[in-house]
Amino acid sequence: MKLRKYAIQIFVAMVLYIIVSLILEKDYSRDILIREAGEGFIFGILYGLYLFLRNRFRKKEEN
Repeated sequence: MKLRKYAIQIFVAMVLYIIVSLILEKDYSRDILIREAGEGFIFGILYGLYLFLRNRFRKKEEN
């Protein structure tokens, strides 16, 4: 999988995480926005790591 595909999936996951968190929080102050953006960034990194490892091990099994 190309780097661009990883980046797009990670970005979409981060944005969706932030939107859902803000909807559930029901508070849109600046402090909440910053906290949720930080958590979304961490979630995006972890999701990207998951995608990379899943793709790497899947390719090894196919060969």
